[in-house]
This record gives sequence, C-alpha cells and structure tokens, in this order.
Amino acid sequence: MTQRIEKAAIFDQPAYPASEAAYILNLPPATVKAWSFGQTRRDDGSVRFKAVIRAADPRNRLLSFANLCELHVLAAIRRVHRVSLPKVRDSVEFLRSQLGADRPLIDRQFKTNGIDLFVEHASKLLNVSRQGQEALRGEFELALARIERDNQGNPIKLFPFSRTSEHTAQQPKSVVIDPRLSFGRPVLTRSAVPTEVIFDRFQAGDSLEDMSLDYNVDEKEIEEALRFEQRRAA
Repeated sequence: MTQRIEKAAIFDQPAYPASEAAYILNLPPATVKAWSFGQTRRDDGSVRFKAVIRAADPRNRLLSFANLCELHVLAAIRRVHRVSLPKVRDSVEFLRSQLGADRPLIDRQFKTNGIDLFVEHASKLLNVSRQGQEALRGEFELALARIERDNQGNPIKLFPFSRTSEHTAQQPKSVVIDPRLSFGRPVLTRSAVPTEVIFDRFQAGDSLEDMSLDYNVDEKEIEEALRFEQRRAA
C-alpha cells in the first residue's frame, strides 16, 4: 500500500513551472497559465477566469506530471479550434460530473466514452460542423495514444510532440517525459539522455554521428531530440 502511495506521489508532485510546461508541450505560456491557474483582474484582484485543470501547487504556480498529461490532451482542442477558456472549462466540468473523475481528461474512461461526451458538449458551445467534431475526436485519440499507462490505468509516461509542421499521427515517440528519469525532464526514449544535453553538445560542435555512437541510438533519434529542443531556442 505504501509503495503504491509513493508511486502515485511521484506523478502528482509539483515539479514544472508554467514556462517549462509550455516549452515541453509547445503551447503558448499564456495558454498554460490560463488553463492551469486561471486569470485575475489586475485592478481589484477578482477572478476573471477559473482554471480548467487543478494544478498540483497553485500557490507556488507549479504543475505535476499528471497536469502535463492533462494539458497535453487539452492541446488537442487548440490544434483544431481556437476555444475560449470559459468554454473549455465548462466542457471539462461537464465531463467531471459525468465521469465522476477529478481529472477526467486523463481518466481511463475518457478514451472509451469521455471523448464523445466532451465533443458532444463542446459542439453545442462552439457551433462546429460535423467535420470539425470528427477532427477534434481524432486529435484527442492521437493525444491519448502518446500517454503510457500502468496496469491500473494511471499515466506514467508522456511522449510529447516534437514537430510543429507535421501531422501529429506521423510523429515518432523519440522523446519521453517520465518523472522517474532525469527529474521528469525530456529525455531520449531509448537511452534516457536529456535532450538538453544533446542540444548543448550540438551547439558545441559535436556531430549527430558522434552522439549516435556515444549513446547507442539511431541518428534519427538525435535529430528528433534536436527538433524538440530547437523549439525552445526559437
């Protein structure tokens, strides 16, 4: 029992500032902050928008690995529709009530019947076409396919998208986020080498061939790590 609690704590531990979550997920920092912590009015401090997800540490504005997975799934909305924060939040709250889950977007039921519930509810708010609904459903499925789960259905690994100009279905899983590796920072899937290390070596003049030999991985995996890191540099 204790081992299970400790394992869960790793994935729920506050570890990521919003800026780092934005870089990992290739989302605008303002979007991550709004979805994670909501927005307040500057003049009187009153709440303008409530957050969509429940951040691990809202006081210190830190997110957990589980929060990263939630944001990763939410990003599917942004790829298909530019949805306002209140409408996203309303649909997530609807899903919470229907599935009885605190984190419905990464609950194991979301893949089976939660997607359809979300799309149906969101469509009423967004007034999107049937084609748009199908696109959103497809993006959700692709996003969920990049989350690896344990036997209990809990997310344990996230394979973030590393490319921005290619269809999401065609992207490899060369980079992984695993809280048990490198403090939950992006690493190569097969060798667990931090992508930041690969980028630093490339900047210093090391070739893809040299790094491929050093880490015993294909050069294509080194290229994917560089693509991932170059988003941050940009």
